[in-house]
Parts: sequence; C-alpha cells; structure tokens
Amino acid sequence: MESKWIYIGFGIAFLVWCGWLLSVFQQLPDTIPVHFNAAGEADGYGKRAMIWALPAIAFFTVGFMLSLPFFNQKYINYPVRITEENRAKQVHLMILFIRAMAGIVMGMMVYISFVSVHLALGNPAPHMVYIWMFMGGLFGLMIWYMIRARRLR
Repeated sequence: MESKWIYIGFGIAFLVWCGWLLSVFQQLPDTIPVHFNAAGEADGYGKRAMIWALPAIAFFTVGFMLSLPFFNQKYINYPVRITEENRAKQVHLMILFIRAMAGIVMGMMVYISFVSVHLALGNPAPHMVYIWMFMGGLFGLMIWYMIRARRLR
C-alpha cells in the first residue's frame, strides 16, 4: 500500500513540473540555454522546444528506476551474495535505494529546468551549488547503500 503513494507522489511531482513548464513556455525566447559548465554558465543553446527534453528523459529514466522492483530480482546486481536468509532485507534495501536515487535524479532535472528557464528569461544565474549538492547526494546515497548492504549480509 505505501508503495502506491510513492508512485502517486512521483506522478504528481512530474505533472506539476510539466504544468509549470507549460505555463512559462510562451514567455521563453526562441533560443534557450540547454547545457551548463561546472561553474553554472550556459555553454550550449537550443530551440525553445528543448525545454521538454529533460521531462522526457526524466519520464523514461525515473520511470525505469521505479519499475525495477517489479523485475525478476535475479536480474538485479547486488553488492553482496544473496542467500535465502538475507534476500528479504537486501531486496527491501535495494528498493529504498532505487526510490531515493530516482528522487534525487528527478530533483536534479527539475532544478536544471528551473535554471534554464531562469536564464532564458534574462534573470541572473542561480547558484549551481545545488547541482553539486544533488551530485553529493547521489554519491553519498551510493556509499550508504554499499555499507548498509554489506552489514545486512
């Protein structure tokens, strides 16, 4: 039952993101920033319709990540040997890990969309420290998962 709310939450967040992009789409200039360097400066530009690339990528990437628990678990690569004794704990941990990673990835894509729109509308560049925080969150989550999985073997 609780997993249903996770999927509903991701769906609502995705629809809000697309609704926001739809609401600002007509205000965007014909050319918008679509790529940024490590300092957060735009170094790649594209047509206004490119603003939909990140939601499209997120739809498939995050959707695939959230569907992984429904695959046969023998195709999932665990960092420890799976036995009958640890299977339930390892599967539960992997599902938590995947859901958290999906949330971070989607958050990062939403923020990049925000930065693109913000710059396209002529506003000063927002701090890219948040992208580094998302990246730190991803790597921190991976480290946490590896340590936790080894402790649960």
